[in-house]
Amino acid sequence: MTIDTSVREEKIMGRGLTSHTLLAGDPSKPAVLLLHGAGPGAHAGSNWLHLMPDLAENFFVIAPDLIGFGQSVIPEPWPDNVMAWIGTRVDQCFGLLDTLGIDKAHVVGNSMGGALTLQMMSEEPDRIDRVVLMGSIGAPGPKTPELVRLLSFYSDPRPSRYRQLMHSFAYDPDKFEGMEEIVKNRYKIATDPEIMKTAVKMIDSMKQGVDTLNMPPSILCKLPHRVLIFHGRQDRIVPLDTSLYLIEHLKHAELYVLDRSGHWSQLERWDVMRPMLEIHFGARSF
Repeated sequence: MTIDTSVREEKIMGRGLTSHTLLAGDPSKPAVLLLHGAGPGAHAGSNWLHLMPDLAENFFVIAPDLIGFGQSVIPEPWPDNVMAWIGTRVDQCFGLLDTLGIDKAHVVGNSMGGALTLQMMSEEPDRIDRVVLMGSIGAPGPKTPELVRLLSFYSDPRPSRYRQLMHSFAYDPDKFEGMEEIVKNRYKIATDPEIMKTAVKMIDSMKQGVDTLNMPPSILCKLPHRVLIFHGRQDRIVPLDTSLYLIEHLKHAELYVLDRSGHWSQLERWDVMRPMLEIHFGARSF
């Protein structure tokens, strides 16, 4: 029997929020919710499109443009601080699951999407099954120089600066297949006048308050979920110490450090991540 693993697009409303969403796989299979990061020009497709057909062989895969990114509709009035943005995205994601009739889902959270995942785990723990975090933020510590430059991009949004920023995401940008296409496509999105209206304020709110996304040990230690954490050993955006903090305080967590990987582990080391993720989510055995 042939499995349809093609990716389709839908606009889905839930809890009063409209999400541009990529979907793949059979809705009767276990659901996997993919939550992208917050770099300028980020959206669901840039993070997840290449791996969704693989996951769709065993799962119903859901990848929304998080509110403030891509084509999802931004509610009025706009959130005015980073925690309000995260709270809006928590409602967005649970609203998506509501509308799709999904009581419980596995979640994969990358970077800012990792902090969002942790917040969802703490607010409605019974609706989250197993979790994968990738280069997640959510731990105290100094910002890397590359993260500081990311958060200041809109102060000088020239193409050359954007190329430098995207190159800092990869382990070896010169050998990263399709890098220039990624730079071109994401820069076009990041500097779209309509997107910039909100992106400038949203990124500024992160610059001012990103530390408020740090999850305290008193909350982490109570989360019952089984968590698999991936972190690129050469990640220049989010330091490995962040994942070491999470592994120290989460109740049921394992950490896998990926060599030859920067902040885009899902693009650079999917060959290693895929089987481990599928084992963690119960689609294959050891």
